[in-house]
Amino acid sequence: MLTAAPSVTAEILLLEQNDDEVAVFEEATGTNHLNVVADCPTILRFLRRQGDQSQAPRPDLILLDLDLSDKIGCEMLSEIKQDPTLRRIPVVVLAASDSYDNIFQAYDLQANAYVRKPDEKEQLITVLRVTLHFWLSLARLPRE
Repeated sequence: MLTAAPSVTAEILLLEQNDDEVAVFEEATGTNHLNVVADCPTILRFLRRQGDQSQAPRPDLILLDLDLSDKIGCEMLSEIKQDPTLRRIPVVVLAASDSYDNIFQAYDLQANAYVRKPDEKEQLITVLRVTLHFWLSLARLPRE
């Protein structure tokens, strides 16, 4: 199993509100550029480079720490995937829930992957590194 952060450098956009988890993501991402936003309106401004986010880089990968029972989060994911300029950016939904309803909902909203977040920090780092390795080293991503 992968224990090191991916060596590829990429722009990653993370939706995360918990500062402790942001630190875990920073540790897992290594040399990648991790851009963190804390709410759905900010992520859409970031992606569209609007207002205070006008200089935002275009992400190669979007990681959404998302509670799919939250209507706003679902609308935001749907809006990303319906936008012709954004829909090719892979979106990985990270969630604490293993509920099949949430998994089906994520894929119905056109998420590219649904990854369950383990509770333990070291396991979460491993899961994140494996996920990043796949998306940044093995998969071929469309570039702007």
